[in-house]
Amino acid sequence: MSMNPLIDSLMLKMRHNRVYTAVTFARLFGVSEKTVEAALATLIDAGKVRTWANARRDVGYCLTGTTPMSSSTVLSEATTVATPRLIRRVDGPLTGYDRELDAHRSLAMLVRR
Repeated sequence: MSMNPLIDSLMLKMRHNRVYTAVTFARLFGVSEKTVEAALATLIDAGKVRTWANARRDVGYCLTGTTPMSSSTVLSEATTVATPRLIRRVDGPLTGYDRELDAHRSLAMLVRR
């Protein structure tokens, strides 16, 4: 363990496969963001933590030896082939919603009782 209690607390809070920001730790520990960044720089120099940039180019920190899944990677894997745009036009009055509105009204009355 190190002599700095903030560094010890950071190592206890960090989990594998998660990315943290300095702002998150600053709020959690009630210290300034610069203090947290200095402690994280010490951990980076020691080889225990590394930086991680997300799609918005925010700098995050994760434990060394982990590769966190970013949301942009998950989104790109779920993307399908593009299709032509579908344009819906509603020119007349809407019909067929009476039954659905009655069901919502009756459910609201049941909850109200």
